[in-house]
Amino acid sequence: MPKVASGTVLWRQRKRNWCRTPFTFTVYTLTDRELSVKTGMLNQRYNLVKLFRIVDITVERSLLQRVFGLSTLILNTHDRSSGDGVVRMANVIDGFAVRELLQNAVDESRRANGMTTREFIDGGGYGPDDDGDFGGGYV
Repeated sequence: MPKVASGTVLWRQRKRNWCRTPFTFTVYTLTDRELSVKTGMLNQRYNLVKLFRIVDITVERSLLQRVFGLSTLILNTHDRSSGDGVVRMANVIDGFAVRELLQNAVDESRRANGMTTREFIDGGGYGPDDDGDFGGGYV
């Protein structure tokens, strides 16, 4: 298998089907710099996401996934090359441990690159309205 993701490999796993068998053609690779998602057998596609671009990690588990110890990790990124900025890592074994490993790698990548995350709260009366005040009847 050619090395696509740069950096030291921290975790690698093949996507599983519904009963935990690895008979799929999707491989997830996490390095200290980026996440690589390789799909396909004949026509292969590689999606590389720099770790510092990952903003949020969500873990979803259907009933069938819970029975077989699988999870789906949903990564919100600022990387528009991955479609709508969302990367889905389906049917991962021990998803909560993988989420923690991924979050630690993201935090370390941000520190190494001197980056910070800024969150903007939109709506809900938390910011100024069109008049420049905070509105909502608060004095």
